[in-house]
Amino acid sequence: MWAKWVRSRPACVRRLAESFNPWTLYRIKSTQQRCTMISFQEAKDGTVTLTVAVTGEYNALLMDRQVFGLSPDDIEETELPDPDEALGTFLCPEQVDENIDALRVLVRPDLWVMDKTGKAVRKS
Repeated sequence: MWAKWVRSRPACVRRLAESFNPWTLYRIKSTQQRCTMISFQEAKDGTVTLTVAVTGEYNALLMDRQVFGLSPDDIEETELPDPDEALGTFLCPEQVDENIDALRVLVRPDLWVMDKTGKAVRKS
Protein backbone atom coordinates (compact mmCIF):
# COMPACT_ATOMS: atom_id res chain seq x y z
CA MET A 1 0.00 0.00 0.00
CA TRP A 2 2.81 2.45 0.88
CA ALA A 3 4.65 1.70 -2.38
CA LYS A 4 1.47 2.30 -4.37
CA TRP A 5 0.92 5.64 -2.62
CA VAL A 6 4.55 6.67 -3.21
CA ARG A 7 4.28 5.87 -6.93
CA SER A 8 1.21 8.12 -7.19
CA ARG A 9 2.99 11.22 -5.83
CA PRO A 10 4.69 14.00 -7.83
CA ALA A 11 8.35 13.25 -8.59
CA CYS A 12 9.79 15.59 -5.93
CA VAL A 13 7.57 14.09 -3.20
CA ARG A 14 8.18 10.57 -4.47
CA ARG A 15 11.97 10.95 -4.11
CA LEU A 16 11.57 11.93 -0.44
CA ALA A 17 8.84 9.39 0.31
CA GLU A 18 11.17 6.66 -0.93
CA SER A 19 13.68 7.78 1.73
CA PHE A 20 11.35 8.67 4.62
CA ASN A 21 8.62 6.21 5.54
CA PRO A 22 6.00 6.26 8.30
CA TRP A 23 7.28 3.23 10.22
CA THR A 24 10.86 4.40 10.83
CA LEU A 25 11.94 6.45 13.82
CA TYR A 26 13.83 9.63 12.95
CA ARG A 27 15.72 12.34 14.83
CA ILE A 28 15.53 16.06 14.16
CA LYS A 29 19.22 16.92 14.04
CA SER A 30 18.81 20.52 15.18
CA THR A 31 16.83 19.61 18.34
CA GLN A 32 17.87 15.98 18.89
CA GLN A 33 14.19 15.03 19.32
CA ARG A 34 12.96 11.71 18.01
CA CYS A 35 10.05 11.89 15.59
CA THR A 36 7.82 9.97 13.23
CA MET A 37 6.82 11.05 9.74
CA ILE A 38 3.38 12.56 9.17
CA SER A 39 3.42 14.18 5.74
CA PHE A 40 5.29 15.80 2.86
CA GLN A 41 4.52 19.30 1.55
CA GLU A 42 5.43 20.43 -1.94
CA ALA A 43 5.99 24.16 -2.41
CA LYS A 44 5.28 25.95 -5.69
CA ASP A 45 9.02 26.04 -6.42
CA GLY A 46 9.20 22.23 -6.16
CA THR A 47 10.95 22.02 -2.80
CA VAL A 48 9.51 19.55 -0.34
CA THR A 49 9.38 19.89 3.43
CA LEU A 50 8.34 17.40 6.08
CA THR A 51 5.84 17.37 8.92
CA VAL A 52 6.70 15.09 11.83
CA ALA A 53 5.17 14.08 15.16
CA VAL A 54 7.33 14.71 18.23
CA THR A 55 5.71 12.75 21.06
CA GLY A 56 6.35 11.49 24.55
CA GLU A 57 6.39 7.96 23.20
CA TYR A 58 10.03 8.52 22.16
CA ASN A 59 11.04 11.71 24.06
CA ALA A 60 10.68 13.50 27.39
CA LEU A 61 8.59 16.54 26.46
CA LEU A 62 6.51 19.29 27.92
CA MET A 63 3.84 18.56 25.28
CA ASP A 64 3.33 16.46 22.17
CA ARG A 65 3.43 18.40 18.92
CA GLN A 66 3.55 18.31 15.17
CA VAL A 67 6.44 20.16 13.56
CA PHE A 68 6.03 21.30 9.97
CA GLY A 69 8.32 22.88 7.38
CA LEU A 70 11.34 20.75 8.24
CA SER A 71 14.10 20.35 5.73
CA PRO A 72 14.80 16.71 4.85
CA ASP A 73 18.46 17.53 5.56
CA ASP A 74 17.54 18.07 9.24
CA ILE A 75 16.15 14.52 9.64
CA GLU A 76 18.07 11.29 10.16
CA GLU A 77 17.14 7.74 11.14
CA THR A 78 17.69 6.91 14.79
CA GLU A 79 17.36 4.09 17.28
CA LEU A 80 14.65 3.52 19.86
CA PRO A 81 15.21 5.15 23.26
CA ASP A 82 17.17 3.17 25.84
CA PRO A 83 14.93 1.11 28.15
CA ASP A 84 15.92 3.24 31.17
CA GLU A 85 15.52 6.59 29.38
CA ALA A 86 12.90 8.96 30.79
CA LEU A 87 10.02 9.33 28.34
CA GLY A 88 6.62 10.93 28.37
CA THR A 89 4.61 14.08 27.97
CA PHE A 90 4.31 16.21 31.08
CA LEU A 91 1.28 18.31 30.09
CA CYS A 92 -2.02 16.89 28.88
CA PRO A 93 -3.76 18.75 26.03
CA GLU A 94 -6.01 20.63 28.46
CA GLN A 95 -2.99 21.84 30.44
CA VAL A 96 -1.34 22.99 27.20
CA ASP A 97 -4.44 25.06 26.39
CA GLU A 98 -4.44 26.55 29.89
CA ASN A 99 -0.77 27.50 29.62
CA ILE A 100 -1.26 29.04 26.19
CA ASP A 101 -4.16 31.09 27.56
CA ALA A 102 -2.02 32.29 30.48
CA LEU A 103 0.80 33.23 28.10
CA ARG A 104 -1.56 35.17 25.84
CA VAL A 105 -2.64 37.35 28.75
CA LEU A 106 0.89 37.69 30.12
CA VAL A 107 2.56 38.56 26.82
CA ARG A 108 -0.20 40.64 25.21
CA PRO A 109 -2.38 42.14 27.95
CA ASP A 110 -3.30 44.83 25.43
CA LEU A 111 -5.14 42.17 23.39
CA TRP A 112 -6.20 39.45 25.86
CA VAL A 113 -7.97 39.10 29.22
CA MET A 114 -9.04 36.10 31.25
CA ASP A 115 -12.78 35.54 31.42
CA LYS A 116 -14.57 34.22 34.52
CA THR A 117 -13.87 30.61 33.48
CA GLY A 118 -10.12 31.13 33.16
CA LYS A 119 -10.15 31.16 29.35
CA ALA A 120 -8.24 33.86 27.47
CA VAL A 121 -10.52 36.01 25.31
CA ARG A 122 -9.78 38.96 23.07
CA LYS A 123 -10.52 42.35 24.51
CA SER A 124 -13.50 44.05 22.93
